[in-house]
Amino acid sequence: MENENKNPYVLFNAQILQDWKNNGVGYIKLVELESDLAVKFFELIPNSEIPDSGETIYHIDSEDITELLDPVKQVKFLVHEIYLEED
Repeated sequence: MENENKNPYVLFNAQILQDWKNNGVGYIKLVELESDLAVKFFELIPNSEIPDSGETIYHIDSEDITELLDPVKQVKFLVHEIYLEED
């Protein structure tokens, strides 16, 4: 039964960042996800260059992206599994 409600997100990590760089990702959009929890969740979307209201775009080689790898209390940076698939 647990598989029926499987979480499609994984925590952003150095391997994902390196894979994206190796696959030509140039930009990452940071989008805050809605949650009733005390933790703030942000989704990272690769190769998205057009921000909507309240969203931020970072170049893949930006120091801001590498800082997302550092643990932060009450904040989680997530990647949806669809962005982890190999082309």
